[in-house]
Amino acid sequence: MHIAHLEIANFRKLLSVRIDLADKTTLLVGANNSGKTSAMLALRRFLTKRGRTFEKYDLTLCHWAGIDALGQTWIDAEGAEPPDLEMDAWVPFLPVLDIWFNVAPNELHFVSKLVPKLDWTGGRLGVRLRLEPKDIPALHKEFMESFANAQKMKAAIPAPSAEPSAAPARAPKLTLWPRSLMDFLERRLNAHFEVRAYTLDPDKLVEPINSLAQPQQLIAGIPPHEGDPLAGLIRVDEISAQRGIGEAHRGDDEEGVSSPGGQRLSDQVRAYYRRHLDPSEHPDPADIGALQAIEEAQDAFDLKLTESFKDAFTEVETMGYPGITDPKPHVSTRLKPVDGLNHQAAISFQVDVVKGDGAVVPVLRLPEGNNGLGYQNLISMIFRLMSFRAAWMRVGKAAKAPDAGQLEPLHLVLVEEPEAHLHAQVQQVFIKKAYEVLRAHVDLGDNPALCTQLVVSTHSSHVAHETSYDCLRYFRRLPAGVNKVQIPTSVVINLTNAFGDESETKRFVTRYLRAQPPMCSLPTP
Repeated sequence: MHIAHLEIANFRKLLSVRIDLADKTTLLVGANNSGKTSAMLALRRFLTKRGRTFEKYDLTLCHWAGIDALGQTWIDAEGAEPPDLEMDAWVPFLPVLDIWFNVAPNELHFVSKLVPKLDWTGGRLGVRLRLEPKDIPALHKEFMESFANAQKMKAAIPAPSAEPSAAPARAPKLTLWPRSLMDFLERRLNAHFEVRAYTLDPDKLVEPINSLAQPQQLIAGIPPHEGDPLAGLIRVDEISAQRGIGEAHRGDDEEGVSSPGGQRLSDQVRAYYRRHLDPSEHPDPADIGALQAIEEAQDAFDLKLTESFKDAFTEVETMGYPGITDPKPHVSTRLKPVDGLNHQAAISFQVDVVKGDGAVVPVLRLPEGNNGLGYQNLISMIFRLMSFRAAWMRVGKAAKAPDAGQLEPLHLVLVEEPEAHLHAQVQQVFIKKAYEVLRAHVDLGDNPALCTQLVVSTHSSHVAHETSYDCLRYFRRLPAGVNKVQIPTSVVINLTNAFGDESETKRFVTRYLRAQPPMCSLPTP
């Protein structure tokens, strides 16, 4: 099983695009502001619990006027039966992510919730994730109350006064929230909207027209899935472009998954240790010795602390407290294995030293912050990929965790701009080795039952050179006015067959990329 393609609609500048995914590594390329980040953000918003916080700017700009017009019909109908309280009025504006899978017949148990027909025997299956209002009447009620309150406040503002002989005083400017339905959603979008999932019909799947995806219409009245139909089917991990390299960032990540603020390697190592190696979590016989040593060290330290504080506590007692019936203070420690890694020097790097004749040179180490930004970025990304793989395969203690569950058959990994701070040759090495790192487990390798798909967005021509041309997805900017759309949008081109047959495409794209170092644009197909 693997993801065949994605269709994104009404999300930022991606009005309607299809992104075909390669079986292994897919590279998103294109100029700045061409929609690559929007695509990665859409996957984060729809597929990860960590990223499921939408904002009004995720709604495509050309739909704002339509949403405001819908809100105006509510305002105009005040006191009468409000119109357009059905979902159909919202459908043209709602952000959508369609995921299409290629599924073998023997994998039916993973996708039973997505099968649209009883006679399905394998092949394509689709699910739509749509951001939509939870309860339109409740949304209408709160918006109308908020709007009415704003108008009441405006009416209560006293008019400016002026002397008879003076020029009329200008009323002070005052903007009260909400001015419109979009203004209301800027603050209340996540309170009134949620992501719901719907099964799609493979028989209605059509190819893009002029690089514009043609998402199918849902059958009227079809109910959404109860719960998350992708739970247990797909695991999503991501490395954001904002990795915080070089910053003194502190924080714990229980899952070992990157966050937009980034983490130092010492933080990642501590999170990995806690989830996969900590002997105090689900101990086995091999952990007994370590746990005994920690407990003996804690007892010895407690005894030393008791002796050290004895005089101080005795002096406190001379002040009349604690009395005979009062509890007496006591000092003790709590040593946890992970505490030994809870400091910035937990990770250091040994420096090569050339020894003189007979000289004994001590080992020299530098803290991680003293290494170059490129080296920090490289080892951080590689370690995260290893952590993603370990979490997916339930390595070590994670296999005994209550939430371990069954392995997901699909692992989708998103990496944004891996080239940051990296030398050109290191960029090439990373993109060649990243997928191998994600598959370096005894149960993975060429195992078709467990699929890994890596999606990378990049501006680097060096990264593109090391990736097969048929794995490149080119994001092309369209200026305002194209296709009768009032704002700039983007389309996505699959370079596999964009310029002719396979051999012609391969020769053309290879020559062009090598001749265009910035990797910013391609000619129009």
